[in-house]
Amino acid sequence: MKGKSTLIVIFCLFAIQVAEAQVFNRSELPTQVTTPWEIIYGPDDYLWVTESGGRVSRVNPVTGSKVVIYTAPDYFNGSPLEQWPLCFQPNIGAGTLGMALHPDFTNPSNSYIYFVHSYNQGTAQAPETKFKVKRLLWDASTQSVVNDVDLILNITTGYDHLGGRLMAIRQNGTDYLFLTVGDHGISEANSPTCYNPQSTNPNNFAQDPSAQNGKIHRFNIDGTIPLDNPIPGNSFYTRGHRNPQGLMYHTGLDIIYDVEHGDRTDDEINVLYKGMNYGWKDVRGYHDGNVPGESAYLSSYVPNPSIANDSLVPAFYAFCAGSPDTSSNYLDWCTVAPSDGIYYGSTGIPQWTNSLLVVTLKDGLSTNWEVFRFKLLPNGDLVPSIPGQPNPEKYFSADQALNGRLRDITYSNDGKKLYLINNGGTTDKITIYEYDSLQSSLSEQGVEITNLHFPNPVNNFLFFNKELPDDFIAELKLFDAIGNCVLETSNVSGSIDMSHYRSGLYVVQIIDKNGSTHHSKVVKK
Repeated sequence: MKGKSTLIVIFCLFAIQVAEAQVFNRSELPTQVTTPWEIIYGPDDYLWVTESGGRVSRVNPVTGSKVVIYTAPDYFNGSPLEQWPLCFQPNIGAGTLGMALHPDFTNPSNSYIYFVHSYNQGTAQAPETKFKVKRLLWDASTQSVVNDVDLILNITTGYDHLGGRLMAIRQNGTDYLFLTVGDHGISEANSPTCYNPQSTNPNNFAQDPSAQNGKIHRFNIDGTIPLDNPIPGNSFYTRGHRNPQGLMYHTGLDIIYDVEHGDRTDDEINVLYKGMNYGWKDVRGYHDGNVPGESAYLSSYVPNPSIANDSLVPAFYAFCAGSPDTSSNYLDWCTVAPSDGIYYGSTGIPQWTNSLLVVTLKDGLSTNWEVFRFKLLPNGDLVPSIPGQPNPEKYFSADQALNGRLRDITYSNDGKKLYLINNGGTTDKITIYEYDSLQSSLSEQGVEITNLHFPNPVNNFLFFNKELPDDFIAELKLFDAIGNCVLETSNVSGSIDMSHYRSGLYVVQIIDKNGSTHHSKVVKK
């Protein structure tokens, strides 16, 4: 590599990343979708999707052919008569949101689909938009919906932070529905003129058990309220949430995680404990006192006497912990706007087993539309980050111009294909990332993916293929057998002097000019 005559040597302690080198092939289904919100890979090997207008669609995950299996006849998209008179005069929150399949969906008597959509509880002259949970009975033999029931009515809405995620799970032999409801309040930090006085902002009631908003609710699978909910006759399960848009269930440990948006900082993942308070809007993220008044609130908190063992629970993970950003430009804020996630318990991508996968909606100055992977310990906690092995890891950000805003994620029953739905930012679509086990295996084993052409074993000098472009290598790292990074450089002259290194096995890691990473093992004599 001509013109590069010196090496800049930096000693470091990065661990070898060879075992984490997964390779994916990207494609898109030809399916035309409109404002998709939820995507589920069903036990019937079909994709189930909610779309605007109160529609539920079933999509062939191979061909992309789509059939709209149900359109809610009472779907209501809000009315101009409900427009808020203050600040920027927002419209009332409406739409087609979350969906869940019965835990025993393949049983014909339990082939139920549950989904959330808005409807008008008032009249044309005096509209009152609300949300409901509708239950559909799917007949696999006729490929059609044969019954629909309004299961849960009168779910509140507002002018922002709707929540709307739905999850159906079986716990200790009992089937439940979990529903997220946001605080419905417009941020006073961003839009201080929307409420006068500010005490009328709905977000002030996120911790109030008597208010629906700012809660995650638990119902029996038939829509009734479980007898063992935190307060008898009350559907709330946890409280103090801002905009919980995601739910993830760790089936092996019976852990429920929620995903929610912060305000300028502290997007959160939480572990949900029955009856507990997650603190919004007095507490954000970790209990670190990063916002004015938080420490005082924590120290003076008085448990609700109606809730057994009531306490404030810190975030399991805060994406952007720190002082709230004072910039007026939301693109400056380090929030990522996490939308939903899924627990990955499959072995289809071996390195990902026992992880949480979370998608994001924000392309900012320091954030991208991407997938975060959180590696978990056997007890469900996070694997600690170490230098060179961050947790979480980010995926597919290089494709954000193609993918757009990522609203939801699911994966095939064999675990080898990830399906992402885009909602806004670019054309709405379904994107597939298929795990390439062969190329991943080559990468993990350190086999030469690119023809680097250095002698192996190496005596004194490691030479690179003369046919490689001068600017091919953007960064090079050399790791010894125990994972210590003994060389890090961005200035390569076509060879590496290894005469001063001990004999043994090394791993060469190269990041090329396109951002791709290549590994190869080399033995020093």
